[in-house]
Amino acid sequence: MTPLREWPRDAEARDAYVDSIFGSIARRYDLLTRLLSFGRDRRWKARLLDALSPDRGAGVLLDLACGTGALPLLLRERGFDGVIVGLDRSLPMLAVAKHRLSGRGDSGVALVAGDLNALPVGDGTVDAVTMGYGLRYLTSIPDSLAQIQRVLRPGGIFVSLDFGVPPRRWYRRLAFTYLLVFGTLWGLLLHGRAGTYWHIVESLRAYPGQKTVAGWMREAGFCDVTVQEQLGGISAILAGRKPSDRDPPG
Repeated sequence: MTPLREWPRDAEARDAYVDSIFGSIARRYDLLTRLLSFGRDRRWKARLLDALSPDRGAGVLLDLACGTGALPLLLRERGFDGVIVGLDRSLPMLAVAKHRLSGRGDSGVALVAGDLNALPVGDGTVDAVTMGYGLRYLTSIPDSLAQIQRVLRPGGIFVSLDFGVPPRRWYRRLAFTYLLVFGTLWGLLLHGRAGTYWHIVESLRAYPGQKTVAGWMREAGFCDVTVQEQLGGISAILAGRKPSDRDPPG
């Protein structure tokens, strides 16, 4: 049996573990996401952005767990010309993002080091919030959803892409085995250490799944909540909107 760790329940221990992970994989992170998804990762990110309202070509967008800057770059490619604030706690990941974005000379993208568990953002100040592969690392997903609700303007949209938990038990086991086996392979080939990417399966074993998170989104006050699953639930896009004054009561 592979010596997988129990996903840390203590917030401080989890933060320390996550920081050590992303500090070591930052330079190879984008390559790994392509490899594990058989090249589908960019397509999934495009679908995430498709969930944004078509009139959101401007305004302020907050990209949580911005990592290496993949979503800000894709947003610009798709014509979003508003302000983008990328927030991540990993300084090595932000360094990669700054390098990737430096050639654009884009003053409308700001990269900020910050804690996703305590958003340093004012109430009702952003038009949309995106998150790529960040839900599983939050200390409390319901608390973070409440914070995202807080920072959104009325009518603002939240969309998230992450690994999912397939509902069928046999397929879930197959998916986790795939992630573990190929994560081990790429850990050895890219880093010389088998356990480099075991955190993906470790976090998924503790993750409640996309349907549960969708329920928490509704409890946090989001409306029009949707779940879009890929590959039978291995990947999932969650989307929801903060109600506005134009929405009917209740």
